[in-house]
Parts: sequence; structure tokens; C-alpha cells
Amino acid sequence: MDQILSNKTAIITGAALGIGKEAALLLAKKGAFVIVSDINEIEGQNVVQTIKDDGGKAEFFKCDVTDENQIIALTDHVKNINRRLDIMVNNAGIANKPTFMHKVSTEVWNQLILMDLTSVFWCQKYATKHMLADRKGGSIINVASIAGLGASPSLGPYCVAKAGVIELTTTAALEVARFKVRINAVCPGWTETAILQVAGEKGIATMEKNIPMGRLGKPAEVANLISFLASEESSFITGSVYRVDGGTRS
Repeated sequence: MDQILSNKTAIITGAALGIGKEAALLLAKKGAFVIVSDINEIEGQNVVQTIKDDGGKAEFFKCDVTDENQIIALTDHVKNINRRLDIMVNNAGIANKPTFMHKVSTEVWNQLILMDLTSVFWCQKYATKHMLADRKGGSIINVASIAGLGASPSLGPYCVAKAGVIELTTTAALEVARFKVRINAVCPGWTETAILQVAGEKGIATMEKNIPMGRLGKPAEVANLISFLASEESSFITGSVYRVDGGTRS
């Protein structure tokens, strides 16, 4: 495989499973040194071992993205190991159990906004600071969702948080474009990840029927787009929002 990310260092949050895991494996195959970050240490270490067994370079860094200080420690770790931060993939997130907006508790609301929006703000903020300090630019990829592009009844907090991630992406991208820091968003449709478990079997079956391509997406298909945006192949792309959804229009 073409080593287009050779000598690059990438941090991927939520990298123990699903889209984050596939992104970690792919970026490592393309030559990047990958810092696999997650709260799930067992699965995260498994991802690192898989990368190493395949001849790649990676290490695990445990980080709870709902804690700003842990995010600071995560981004600072790159310099502590004498590397510069080239790629930041903000993937960690959760979904709420299907509930109408007027029935959502304040506790659930705060949890979703913290995990799916505020944590991305923090990760983007500190990654950007590192990239600006190095004056060599970099690529930040925020994983949002098609739920942030249109209404998804019963997933209100998730929709609002992901819509916020999209605006966070497009606004910040314009602010730092001239400094060679690129920020883009990826919006997966319904994809085969653990986050879909909140929908149940009937809910998943309904999703598949509503996808023009007739199936759920695969994490590796999202990872392919993340890899493109991480590389210099997308060097003139910033502030863009990409759907990976099998034609779904929410």
C-alpha cells in the first residue's frame, strides 16, 4: 500500500472499535505513526498490536474525552515523544436512547453535548494550537453524522451535538486556513458500529430499508474518506462536510 502518510503522526480518539479502529488500521498501513486513544484499554491495545503485527507503528494512550485535562495530556504526549502532530481524528462519541425531545432529561442532554460536541471542541482546539505552533500545518477530521444535517426524530440530543460539530468544523476551518491547518467533517450514515445498538433490531431493519443502497455502511468505508482527508491528496480541501451514507437523505 502507498505510504502517503509516512513520517506523519496521527491521534485518533475512540479508536478501539468501529470507525476509529478502521481509521487507525488504515492510517498505519499508509505509514503514519498512530496514537490509538480510547477509554477501552483492552480493545485499544488490541488495535495497537494488530498494527504492529502488520508492520506498522502505534501506541495506546488512554483518554476520557469528557475531561479537558486528559485531552491536553493526549495532545501534549505527541511532543513528549519527540513527534509533531500532523493528523487529528476526532471520532469518539455516543448516541442517546431513542427519546422524543420533550422527554429528554437534562442529565442525558448534558451527557450527549459534552461527549459529542464539547469534547470535539476541546480536541480540535488543542490539536490546532499544536499545529499552529509548529507552523507546518496539519489536518483535523471531525466525525459528525448525517443526523447533524437533518432531523432524526427521537435522536434530538445526538442531532444537535453533531450539527454543532459541523458548524465547529466549518467556522474554525476558515479561521486557520491561511496557516495550512485544514479542518473537515465526515458525516457517516447508518454504519455497522456499536452505536446502532440503541436502535435495536427493528430499528436497524428500518434503517436498511431507508438507505437507497439497501445496506448499512461499513466502518472501513468511512475510514477510506478519513485517510484521504488526512493526506496531502486533499491539500486544497478545508471547511468541507462529506456524507458517507449510501445515498440516504435525512
